[in-house]
Amino acid sequence: MPTITAKINAPTSSGPQQVSVTLPSGQALQNSSLSLKLLGDVDVTDLNDGALLQYRASDGKFVSRNEIVTTTGNLTFNGGSF
Repeated sequence: MPTITAKINAPTSSGPQQVSVTLPSGQALQNSSLSLKLLGDVDVTDLNDGALLQYRASDGKFVSRNEIVTTTGNLTFNGGSF
């Protein structure tokens, strides 16, 4: 199992702390067995081509859906700035 290290630098005066996390060089990227569906909070039982992940508050999981469902009637998509 790879070793993951972290450094936390606490300032001597008031201010934010800096946290650095280091993974062993590229080992996680080389692991072809890593899969989103293996995560405990992801339900991909009905995974279809083009599906998106939507959060389901009732059980705290992300579910794959081809249609986005909302109970509020409002959907806002913000893809950010690139």
